[in-house]
Amino acid sequence: MKKKIISIFVSMLLCVTISSVTGAMNIEKDNNLSLIPKPASTGIFWEDNFDNYSLGPLHGQGGWEAWDDNPATTGYVTDNQSRSPSNSVEIAWFSGVSADIVQQFSGVSSGNWSITAWQYVPGDMEGESWFILLNTYNHGGPYHWSTQLAVSATSGLIWDYDNPDDSLLLITDDWVEIRVEIDFEADIQTAYYDGEFLLEKSWTAGHEPGGAKNLACVDLWAHTSPSTSIYYDDFVLEGEVGDDPVLLCEGDLHFGNVSAGATLEGSFTVENVGGGLLDWEITDEPNWGTWTFDPESGDDLPPGPPVTVQVTVVAPKEKDDWTSTIKVENMENPDNTCLIDVSMTTPMSQPSLFLQFLERLIQRFPVLEMIFSHLLG
Repeated sequence: MKKKIISIFVSMLLCVTISSVTGAMNIEKDNNLSLIPKPASTGIFWEDNFDNYSLGPLHGQGGWEAWDDNPATTGYVTDNQSRSPSNSVEIAWFSGVSADIVQQFSGVSSGNWSITAWQYVPGDMEGESWFILLNTYNHGGPYHWSTQLAVSATSGLIWDYDNPDDSLLLITDDWVEIRVEIDFEADIQTAYYDGEFLLEKSWTAGHEPGGAKNLACVDLWAHTSPSTSIYYDDFVLEGEVGDDPVLLCEGDLHFGNVSAGATLEGSFTVENVGGGLLDWEITDEPNWGTWTFDPESGDDLPPGPPVTVQVTVVAPKEKDDWTSTIKVENMENPDNTCLIDVSMTTPMSQPSLFLQFLERLIQRFPVLEMIFSHLLG
């Protein structure tokens, strides 16, 4: 319909519609960080016993988020079971949907760490349920797994999904400690169940090679259908943050359809999640468009609140789908870099208000199209 209108009234157009589009920016981490680390600190980094939460969906409480930020996969805060009064989290299939919920971390990437969870598996539990640690996680990906411990009351075992021979007898109808110790420098993880050795293997290649020396999140997943309820309580993550600064960036710049030559705005954040003072700089940008960053570098950034980088770009005049990245670098460690994803599509033709009015008019009175076509020959 729009093409017909433009064809009929092209001779009546005397001006070009100019539009400016502001890009959409998606920063997730501000509400997801469990705790901002302090430089060279040792001790409890994060803990959770669910006792201060409202009964019901866990998604959105205390930094817990359903997988890929999909609330349908939430676990549930319950008082049916608890190790420390009065709540725990229940993981099962609810209304035909597998519970799958994560707690993300930032700055757990050097030194020695341990994460502890207490698990309760009813003796009549059906299906499988997994306790998972990822070294890379973002809503929508990418993902990379380090630890995947499966439990099944039917088999009577807890085992490593990636190495099934690493298994122990499952304890049911009681609270049992799961503890995973991580040595990032040695790239080794060691898991214990009820104080007994369960496994030792690489952290970065726990599931497959190519992982990061980083604890991105803990993930509680009701695996097979129907997997009935199990419970978790009293999580503790403790360890040390090194003295070296660590660069972390959050955000992306996905502008969607824009007009050629439009001026767009967005932002992302830069943060020191290690110790010491961070010197950072934007060292690479897309080779299309005209880019401006404020600031484009920084010196002596301490651990703590992030710095917001304001971005302005003039979109290319050529028609195309544009994708690229912005590279931010830790100037004291060239291996510590961030890539900010960027995308846009040009041009997006915006019809004038007159054309929009005519389009609606013809949609309402189709006979007008025949009249106008006859008048214009």
